[in-house]
Amino acid sequence: MYEVAIIGSGPAGLAATMYCIRKGMDTQLIRGHLGGKSSLTVTFPGGTEHRVFKAREQVQVFRSRIDYLTHTWRDDRASEIQEHRDGFEIHLTKGGAIAAERVIVATGVHSTPLGVPGESEFMGRALGSSAISYTHALRDRTAVIIGDSDRAIEAALESSLQTSRVYLLLEEKSKYSHRHLEMARANEGITVYGGCRILRFEGDEFARSVTFQGSANDAKSGEPGEHTLEAEAFFVERDPRPRSEIVANLVELTPAGAIRINQCNETSNKRIFAAGDVTDVGVEQILVALGEGARAGLSAYRHLTMQV
Repeated sequence: MYEVAIIGSGPAGLAATMYCIRKGMDTQLIRGHLGGKSSLTVTFPGGTEHRVFKAREQVQVFRSRIDYLTHTWRDDRASEIQEHRDGFEIHLTKGGAIAAERVIVATGVHSTPLGVPGESEFMGRALGSSAISYTHALRDRTAVIIGDSDRAIEAALESSLQTSRVYLLLEEKSKYSHRHLEMARANEGITVYGGCRILRFEGDEFARSVTFQGSANDAKSGEPGEHTLEAEAFFVERDPRPRSEIVANLVELTPAGAIRINQCNETSNKRIFAAGDVTDVGVEQILVALGEGARAGLSAYRHLTMQV
């Protein structure tokens, strides 16, 4: 039985694994692609490549040190966790199971794409999903931000500090703070469209335009029908869904499905810890995820030494 199993190999999972190994714990990382979303890239017309997160060098350090320690990880995914008196049995998608006294969950989030023509084709080529990670690259550019919640509005407000113009497309049945929306409408650098149904992205080497169905009561578009906006950057800012299903019956979750943690990355289950975007403090920033992962690893070690 391992002393700790880490599920997920994004920045939080890598940091947790490294700290557990450094503390001499018998560790097993259940990994998919090492680095998670930190390996995603986006390019813009006339620009250079930018990573989704800015601290990729730090991720690479953890990744390189873990990759050669082949006895500490397995290339698989966890499909089910069963809790027993002495720990957990973690079933794997490729068959078999491992046993561990403690578990650190760092499974990240599910993206929620629009599912429209051109989205998958242009993803990474002037089309991304985290505007706040690119504000430094948006200076004097035009950007379109699409979403269905406060996440999109907040992204538009922050992006407007750098861009020449932000077009905010709020989808049908969006849920948001009216105060936030009024802030966006009052911002001279943001044009707001409400009640939008996104139809398609078009472009050449890069995404160049988005076409959407306007709302009848949309003062900006004037009338219902198809409208097309051209821009230099596009972002789909829908709220992601935490990948917490595997522990949904073992820990306390928020209404949105995020794992609730305390300041030590402990969950409501004293033998389960969590870190990164799957938690209720996830902010999709790599330095935060690395710190959360390190703290989760140290908390798991403290649990081992003190047998809380």
